Amino acid sequence: MKKFISVTLCLMLCATVNAQKKLNHSNKERGGYEIFVGLVGNPMVIEDIKWDDEQMEDLKELGVNMVQLSLAWGGKPGGEVINIEDLDEDSTQMDKWKFRVKQCVKHGMKPLAHFGIPRMLNMATYKPACITNKVVIAKYDGLIRKFMKNFPEVNDILVYTYDQQAWLCSEFGPCPRCTGIPLHDRLPGFLNMINTAMKESRSKDTKTTLWWKPWEISKGQTINIMKRLNHENFGLMLNSSTSNEVYPFNDGSFSSDLGLRRLVQYAYENNIPVVGEFDHTLYKPLYQIDDYFPRLIYEQMKGWKDMKGVVGIKEYYGFAPSTYSVNFAMLEAWLKNPDASVDTLLKQIAKPYGKKSSEYMIEAWDYIAQGVVAYPWDVTYLIGPLGLQRGGGVSHPWNYVKIMNGTWDTPIWEANRRANFMMTDTKVAHPWIFEDAGLRLEDAAELNFKAVKTFDKAIVQNEGMTQEIKKQRDFIEVTAKALKAKGLHFALTIASQNARTVSADKEQFEKVCKRIKFLLQEDINNGFTEAKEKLRQFEQNPSKWLNENFATHTWQSFAEPNWSKWITPE
Repeated sequence: MKKFISVTLCLMLCATVNAQKKLNHSNKERGGYEIFVGLVGNPMVIEDIKWDDEQMEDLKELGVNMVQLSLAWGGKPGGEVINIEDLDEDSTQMDKWKFRVKQCVKHGMKPLAHFGIPRMLNMATYKPACITNKVVIAKYDGLIRKFMKNFPEVNDILVYTYDQQAWLCSEFGPCPRCTGIPLHDRLPGFLNMINTAMKESRSKDTKTTLWWKPWEISKGQTINIMKRLNHENFGLMLNSSTSNEVYPFNDGSFSSDLGLRRLVQYAYENNIPVVGEFDHTLYKPLYQIDDYFPRLIYEQMKGWKDMKGVVGIKEYYGFAPSTYSVNFAMLEAWLKNPDASVDTLLKQIAKPYGKKSSEYMIEAWDYIAQGVVAYPWDVTYLIGPLGLQRGGGVSHPWNYVKIMNGTWDTPIWEANRRANFMMTDTKVAHPWIFEDAGLRLEDAAELNFKAVKTFDKAIVQNEGMTQEIKKQRDFIEVTAKALKAKGLHFALTIASQNARTVSADKEQFEKVCKRIKFLLQEDINNGFTEAKEKLRQFEQNPSKWLNENFATHTWQSFAEPNWSKWITPE
């Protein structure tokens, strides 16, 4: 994607690109996959969603042969379509989609519709649109058939039955039709209805595919739903883990995720095509992390490639054409040469930086990749407040540290994701969890600081890419300091409480106080100027300081209504 790359870098890459044979869009040129689903733009750069000929050709050149017709993110960025009802309720959406479908056909790519079905009646999770309600069933049967008639070129529909402003009744909830009836006895018939409506809307010579994303549904429910589905004209879309919602490329993904292995194996044995989702940005620019860890992109793509039965891949977060991405360079290189080693591809994408600088760039990117792996992803789903929030900087509060919990009232969250995230809805946790999080944050920070020093070595070479290298270096330095600051916040909380615990033992108290002084000095070294005064105050009167800072020995209790137990009458 030439326009994705800065002008300077583009000029230096031209010789390499021209030397390679042109894409013929065969399976080999898209990493060996039959299907590569791409997105135009991402939720953070709505202004780049143009769907013009240049963007379409960029995607096609990458190897994309199917394009999702809307971003379909929960917050509906840019007013993008997320439910099938959106097309009926806003006439401009219909015109927009007709143009996008026309662009797909013009550029030789298949269009993919994406809908949350059934759309919840309101944002209260206890009042979904019930899939065992005959009125709801008839509604969506009609909407699907109407959509297929209005868009004769669209033969593939991706459906989320949770999230995407969709929701399902719980068998343990108040619904008079669903209470006591397991989800795997209810959902297959609804999905089969959508599949049948799609198939009957086309001639016998036209193949339709209902792609289902079992988002928010437990492992046990998913496999039992699949056993009851009509497998003809049906496909499965999965992310890299059945119990982790984010994409940290951790040890809960791919071959080590037993739930994912089971689903892919069942699909393979029953001739159900599987498309695996990947994210080459890690939600950029949502968090204090950027696209400078290409080795992990290689490992992610290889992870899907090694799973028998996966016939395609789908970009999860979208392509941001406004910025150059090292990760994107790895994705592009891998798609063209999936059998190459990671070292070969790293050397290829580092070559434009110069003969001497390239080795340092590869080393720096590897430190960053190690830093991503070191981050405590499994502590909580809310990773931003745990140290990756943009704008966090080197400061931190002087009260005790907290970990924000994250959980929702869905089967996967109330079952399997509890096995992945240490903190879901519990209000208190053992200090060892806090200590563990802090130590891993500091480990991640240390690795990022090593990357900064390595970037400095590349800059000294002065081989023509100095500004680009400095840009990467400066961003990673901010990331490293933010991680360090958060790690120190955890460490100071623990050490302060330790000091209070041993305050009656003078010798032990002095040992712990020495550690607090060390941590405050680390804060100063990390650039937190306020820590200088805090260190002075601590040295003057440790006991007084401990009563005023990180005071975990004070308790407050608050109560609020438990809205999840409040059932609104029909």
